[in-house]
Amino acid sequence: MIQHFDSQFEHLEDVEVQTPEKEDIIKAILSLDERLNNAKDGNEAVQVVKEYFELSDQLQTAFSLINVRHTIDTRDEHYKELNDLIDEISPEINEASNRFDQDFYNSPFRKELEEAFGSLYFDMVALSMKTFKPEIVPDLVEENKLVSEYVNLVSSGMIEFRGEKYALPQMGKFLKSMDRETRKEASEAYWGFFAENDEKIGDIYSRMVQVRTKIAKELGYKNFVQLAYDRMGRLDWTPEDAKIYREKILKYIVPLSEKIFADQKERLGYQDTTAYYDYSIFYKSGNPTPKGTPEELVFAARKMYEELSPVASKYFNFMVDHHCMDIVAKPGKAGGGYMTYIPGLKTSFIFSNFNGTSGDVDVLTHEFGHSLQGFLGGDNIPAYRNPGMECCEMHSMSMEYLTYPWMNLFFKEDTEKYLYQHLADAITFIPYGCIVDAFQAYVYENPDLTHKERKAYFRELEKTYLPHKNYAGNEFLESGGFFMKQSHIFELPFYYLDYTIAQVVSLEFFSMSEKDHQGTFEKYLDFCSLAGTLPFRALLKKANIKNPMDGDTLKEVAEETMAYLNTFDLSKIDQ
Repeated sequence: MIQHFDSQFEHLEDVEVQTPEKEDIIKAILSLDERLNNAKDGNEAVQVVKEYFELSDQLQTAFSLINVRHTIDTRDEHYKELNDLIDEISPEINEASNRFDQDFYNSPFRKELEEAFGSLYFDMVALSMKTFKPEIVPDLVEENKLVSEYVNLVSSGMIEFRGEKYALPQMGKFLKSMDRETRKEASEAYWGFFAENDEKIGDIYSRMVQVRTKIAKELGYKNFVQLAYDRMGRLDWTPEDAKIYREKILKYIVPLSEKIFADQKERLGYQDTTAYYDYSIFYKSGNPTPKGTPEELVFAARKMYEELSPVASKYFNFMVDHHCMDIVAKPGKAGGGYMTYIPGLKTSFIFSNFNGTSGDVDVLTHEFGHSLQGFLGGDNIPAYRNPGMECCEMHSMSMEYLTYPWMNLFFKEDTEKYLYQHLADAITFIPYGCIVDAFQAYVYENPDLTHKERKAYFRELEKTYLPHKNYAGNEFLESGGFFMKQSHIFELPFYYLDYTIAQVVSLEFFSMSEKDHQGTFEKYLDFCSLAGTLPFRALLKKANIKNPMDGDTLKEVAEETMAYLNTFDLSKIDQ
């Protein structure tokens, strides 16, 4: 029996999740597949596909809820077991789904199916078919288990610091302490966890690289790089495009980024002793911090969205009222943050780890940008609800800037501090995004590298894209160990350059909003509503947005952003 969910729920935590039964799921998929193959006409074939989409939504709902509850508390044995079960059964379910996709793709009623679902869906299915065959199921199971092994190891990390124990995300307030000795001690303790687990994490990643390479070879790929692109559905840009884009960033962004870091170094006053743990302090007088408890920040966000847009307000209030957020850091909770759309419940869900820093406010804008697009795209077929990953991040990052006029609700006297730092961080983030992408390209093009060699290459990339970094005698970081905290490298290979592409587009939205805020927000809503109905390049063209990869877009956006930053008087802000 396949569990069916009701979108009329009171609170998310009260929604029951039954244990998924692999045999029932596969039987249901194969039954639909048989009906598709025996369809007498195009109308019948279309109806079967619609039922398949409904089944997919129910399965996705169960799997999403299991993941949500597991990440909220990785110590909960029930949801840990269910999460492990999903890792185990997903490849076989995907095998059945792939069979349905193949028969859909080869259906004699293609004309009617294209009229109902669009030609793009056929392109997506064709790409998906390249990434799977039954022989790789055991390897996919192993890949899933390795991802969970990494997540569980890092999530279980507890750091003893000054007589108390803290989960890794809870260390954020100490890492950004105004007291330099506290920052240093906290940083050494934080990175000490990764140093102590260096061999374990290195072994997990080595096994990941090997199994992903094996899967790629089995599917006929030269290496895992192009397979990763195909898995993410990148239809109209390639690893070569990424390489050219990274070169542009090195030319146009890195010099501006280093200028921002140099100014910061001068403000802090540590001269040549400025160390890696100092750059978490942007201002000598202290970083901007949100003023209020998590509950008060959420209340402020309610007011912000009410004033910004009735559409945004409607969906934000729904999420708060139905408990579709879990935002405070706590022991046992997985690190990071994410948004997921839960189709059977017709709602988005936000997961984060508030820790008293400005990042808490970023969550209420960034992750809600994702969430709003999830709501607006929810009526599409599953494949079209969200665009490609590079475009998904455009919705979230742009919301961060489109809410600038309301930042005083969160930061009070620190508002100017926040606005300058937030924009500056956008520029300085882009080179780091390149490091993560270039690192993975090199690793999967050279899958037999040792853990030590991989770390050394990561450090080499840091010296190229972030040359200001001084690890001040921290042997672990000096050896290139920083990458081990970047969960995307382990969980979502090659999903990171997307953030830099989206960052540039979000800065385009910011520039437009400075001239016409209301008109820009309406354009943003239209962009969100397009969802995934077009691939990357076509979607940007339809929305009348410049592509960061093309022409001088990167150069123009960087110059406009820096010109705005130059309007701030830092001598007045940093007091």
